[in-house]
Amino acid sequence: MPDERKKDRFALRPDAAGWTVVEIWTGKPALAGGVAQTTLSEDDAQHMLKLLNSQARRGDSSMRK
Repeated sequence: MPDERKKDRFALRPDAAGWTVVEIWTGKPALAGGVAQTTLSEDDAQHMLKLLNSQARRGDSSMRK
């Protein structure tokens, strides 16, 4: 596993209507701007995953709520 992935806080899981970005530690859907990142298209989910993990690596918690 690349060192960068060891620091990931978020992951993707399929859901009934698409994809959900989840917080690895809690298993709950990630929030961006107070909106749960659920039922996303695969492209949108991948985009949010990269954005949220990038923000988390920099210590930016603004995407949480």
